[in-house]
Amino acid sequence: MINEKTLRGLIRLYCLHLDIEKKNLDWLNSSPREFKELIEQAGRNKDHNLLKKAFSLLYSGRNLQRFHLRDKERLDVIMEKFVSVLISTSPEDIRKNIDKILEAWQEEIDGLGKGSLTEALAFYYPEYFAPWNNTTKWYFELFGWGRPKKYSEVLKRLELLRDIMFQICGKKVTLLEADHFGWWLRDRRIFIQTFKSQPSKNYRQTVNQEVDIKVIKECFSDREQELYNAGFTRAWGRKANEKVPSIGDIVLFGIRKEKKLLSLHASSWAVICDKFDSEYWGKTGRYRKVFLLKPIPAEGITGLDALIKENSEWYSVSMFSNLLELRTTEKLLELLGEVGNSMITSTSQYRLKEEHKKDVNFTGYLFKRGYLYPPYLVSQFYTALKTKGFVILSGLTGTGKTKIAQELAQLIDPTKENLLFLPVRPDWRDSKALLGYYNPLTGEYQRTQLLDFILKAIEDYDKNRENAMPYFVILDEMNLAHVEYYFADFLSVLESGRDENGFTREPIPLHEVEKVEKEGEIPRELKLPPNLYIIGTVNMDETTYSFSPKVLDRAFVVEFHDVDLENYPPQDSESEPSPKTIKALRDSILTDLRGEENKFLARSKEEMNNAVRTLKNNKEENKDYWKVLIELNNALKPYDMHFGYRVVDEIALFFQSAKESQDKGIVEFRDDDEIFDLALLMKVLPKFHGNRKKLEEPLKAILKLCLSENAKTRVQDLGREAVLSILENWEKEKENFRFKHTARKVLRMLRQLYEIGFASFS
Repeated sequence: MINEKTLRGLIRLYCLHLDIEKKNLDWLNSSPREFKELIEQAGRNKDHNLLKKAFSLLYSGRNLQRFHLRDKERLDVIMEKFVSVLISTSPEDIRKNIDKILEAWQEEIDGLGKGSLTEALAFYYPEYFAPWNNTTKWYFELFGWGRPKKYSEVLKRLELLRDIMFQICGKKVTLLEADHFGWWLRDRRIFIQTFKSQPSKNYRQTVNQEVDIKVIKECFSDREQELYNAGFTRAWGRKANEKVPSIGDIVLFGIRKEKKLLSLHASSWAVICDKFDSEYWGKTGRYRKVFLLKPIPAEGITGLDALIKENSEWYSVSMFSNLLELRTTEKLLELLGEVGNSMITSTSQYRLKEEHKKDVNFTGYLFKRGYLYPPYLVSQFYTALKTKGFVILSGLTGTGKTKIAQELAQLIDPTKENLLFLPVRPDWRDSKALLGYYNPLTGEYQRTQLLDFILKAIEDYDKNRENAMPYFVILDEMNLAHVEYYFADFLSVLESGRDENGFTREPIPLHEVEKVEKEGEIPRELKLPPNLYIIGTVNMDETTYSFSPKVLDRAFVVEFHDVDLENYPPQDSESEPSPKTIKALRDSILTDLRGEENKFLARSKEEMNNAVRTLKNNKEENKDYWKVLIELNNALKPYDMHFGYRVVDEIALFFQSAKESQDKGIVEFRDDDEIFDLALLMKVLPKFHGNRKKLEEPLKAILKLCLSENAKTRVQDLGREAVLSILENWEKEKENFRFKHTARKVLRMLRQLYEIGFASFS
């Protein structure tokens, strides 16, 4: 929570932001105008296409287009119940009864929640209304306003904020613009408690006294406070020995997903910068970059803007996508050279703009290759594989379980020498089919494809270590035979931990014959290397075997269930990703899988403990994940279905890995809740297997913990009809759940219990 003095300081920064980014923020006026015009035309002509075009302008426009604005009946209801009211009713009359009107809209209009409805209302009457969504809740709590229960409370608070902004900025703002201030704060993740409302003495001496700009001092370390003297000798942790900025220079610098302009022109300067959490900030300088351009005259600023716009593929003063990093390229260096006598103080990685995202992350790569997967599923699969190295892909046949693994391996190594596709046979009873055996009659060891493949991975890791490649084994139709029989040795050693060299601590014994070891070059025992990844695909039917809790506990289980026939095949899949895009993504994935110390899957117990501590000590707003884990385990204890330390370790590691990979632009999650949600889904639910008497109450206990704070769903009263109703209307009902993926799976398992008296995860 912040005080009024700090709030006013932040508003002053925002006013400066509006001035600097004026062109890029024109949408705050243009989009509402266009929305209103389209709504009125749609209402007059009863035109569904115009209605959909109007709603595409909203913050939630993409999701609305994809999920809620497809069928004619729903569009007719929106036209009748919502559009007609907007056009025919004055904003003052709507404002008087807004709580009742909003409640009626939510009941009558299927698919539009309060977030979408209030966004549309705000875009139509920006002076009178503002969106009410999760970001609103975030900045309300930040300002100490609590969580509003009624929309009228939201509007009253924002009217006060609007008045304060008018006093400080000197210009009138709409309620929509006042709400945008909250978005601006959240997007930048400014650490409010470290904000200094008064600049230093040296700062006042340096700048024009009329320039009343507040500086977030903590964006720089103590050693970097020379910036307050209009110069610095360190650039975000990297030395800048050659030159120091001075009056008349332009410094371009960026952090993570944004780049900012620091101008020392006209005897004044201003800084707007981001500060991220201390763990991220102190851990790496990977995303820090500073370009010093010397010298640039006053008119050079205009020229720079034109050049930036002209080369927007490479360069933009506005926001950047957080989906991919590219090494500084010759093209970028040429661009900087054209601006003036440029000197690169330091560079790291550079990000492409938002519109390129379908080319640059793993989901986009698959999309371009013609495969349609939900973004969360691709991210879930990749992160699980990176975290554990043993992943089971289950679900509907023909949903791309095998293909996603093959595509990942081929992306990393187009020769496919790092991939072994191994169909499982029903007659496998032990590990001989996988690792071979010593034949005493011939005196030879019967080798197998898998054994040779693992030995090749070991050789690569031993010889090349930091440049070693990942190796992928696909066990296709893994459950055609008893996994506990033929895969038992692997299950045991995978949980034995890793030694100082990254290999499994315990080996798999192969033979005891010295001649075979020396002449056949087959070791007596086999320790699995950290660059080996095992992926099993499974289909559940009468010809297959179910998994035991032992197997499920040792793997990440990813379920392929969602099928989107309306968007299949992908419309943009005709054009293959460019070689440059593929190389950039390949390099990012290789760096990510190898890890900071090129250890791949090798993690010490201390590293696991640190991941758990990070999850446990997360003090961010609404990030009470440790509390959720404790409550969940306590809820499951009475039914003897609680989990152990290994599950907690792997949930924490998954969370950490997901954040790392998302920062590198390889995967994308909706938010931190989705990451934690998917971890729960994969590590807690798979071992649920049994009849209704055994599972109903534990599943309801989990479902209760998945509810959002203001949900009205009464879990204990749920029966078959209620569960079916929620599943059939999931796009609307999912807003009642904080952990949506886990909740949906629990509901499907409850449906199984009510229909056949038995349920399992697979």
